[in-house]
Amino acid sequence: MIRSMILEYKIAHQDWIYLIPMVQSSLNHTAVPSLGNKAPVELFTGLPCPTPLKDFYLPGTGEFKELPACDKIDGFLDGLRSSIHAMHNVVDDQRLKQRLLNKKRERGENVVNFTEGDYVLRSRVDEKKTHKLLVTWVGPFRVVRADAHSFLIKHLITGAELDIHASRLKFYADASLDVTEELLEHISSQGIILAVEKLKDHRWNDAIGDFEILVQWRGLEAIEDSYEPLTSLARDIPILVNQYVTTADQEFQAHWQRAPTIGETQQHERSIATETTAGQESPAAQASTTASALYN
Repeated sequence: MIRSMILEYKIAHQDWIYLIPMVQSSLNHTAVPSLGNKAPVELFTGLPCPTPLKDFYLPGTGEFKELPACDKIDGFLDGLRSSIHAMHNVVDDQRLKQRLLNKKRERGENVVNFTEGDYVLRSRVDEKKTHKLLVTWVGPFRVVRADAHSFLIKHLITGAELDIHASRLKFYADASLDVTEELLEHISSQGIILAVEKLKDHRWNDAIGDFEILVQWRGLEAIEDSYEPLTSLARDIPILVNQYVTTADQEFQAHWQRAPTIGETQQHERSIATETTAGQESPAAQASTTASALYN
């Protein structure tokens, strides 16, 4: 403060001592929240604290004028102090919240930094060729309700609501987000369903221990063709796969004949479930048998 006043009044540095009375007067006549919005001079002397604007210089007249007393000025100053104090409280609360979130993150806990009305991204797990799970963030979604351990989110296009755990969500934007046409177009492209135009070629993949078929997608360019696992295609489009097998080489046909078909696998699972159910008595039958034994 002293250095700033020296530059402001353009005095020598060795004359800083003459500025001390001005600094003391400013401190003694300034109301502070720690003293109940009172100035030190009021508490020590019991006298009303004069405002610094009581005397002012009017350039047009070249004289000092005295500001008349007005009760509204004190009210305005009190309102200003309250407003500044409330603003500082918001800053302090946000700083404390961020500090607590940082501590949680250091401990490895799940950090939730969004609430109702905000927009979040949802993690979608896709099965990859190596049988590993890859998380893809899709959205954004709007948070509708906050529960104890999960959040209810709403799709911006379809309006469908999903109950998702907090660990599967990530903050995207607050409630003031402007949902534009470009954003909606981006969201709609995330759930696109592709139709198979033709099965073109195949190759062996050592990582999954199965063949992959090169798929041409309807409506897409040839550069966008992709290899998909034979097992997945046999489950989704069995007729097209059977047609392709008839035109493939002998190695591929032999592998297809050794592999169980989708229908056989489902029939085998149903037979196992039937045998398991038949080998166990229902709770009602067990209770009836027990009652008969006790009666006899």
